[in-house]
Amino acid sequence: MFHLLLLMAAPSASFEDLNRLDDRITAVSPDAEQVDKRLKLAACPESPIIAPPAGGSVIVRCPALGWRLRVPVKPTAQKAETAEIVIRKGEMVECVSGGRGFAVSTTMIALEDAAVGQSVRVKSSTHTGAASIMTAVATARGQASF
Repeated sequence: MFHLLLLMAAPSASFEDLNRLDDRITAVSPDAEQVDKRLKLAACPESPIIAPPAGGSVIVRCPALGWRLRVPVKPTAQKAETAEIVIRKGEMVECVSGGRGFAVSTTMIALEDAAVGQSVRVKSSTHTGAASIMTAVATARGQASF
């Protein structure tokens, strides 16, 4: 009984309101999926920053606390039909991977066509075998990111 009273008397942790966050994300990208309601994100002291869709998802960040969330954007058939192909099968693609304060790039060969935001399989131009094939996301004409 005593333990139950302690639990009830303990201050409740302050978590981000995920329903309100969904509303803000939908205002930026109506095609974004909903945030997983099982998440327990610490409440951001400032409004979280919501970036426009890129690479098939919306990035939501709280710089004050350091959390970052990637919310997938639902592909629509209409967009896919009208999307401009920026990577063609067989062409050389500059593939970039990076993080805070650094970026690494290499040139790879596209194994399929892709529009901006679509996944594209690429293979190493110098190595052979199954391990040399990777999946990247088309970002611009002749460019992709991991």
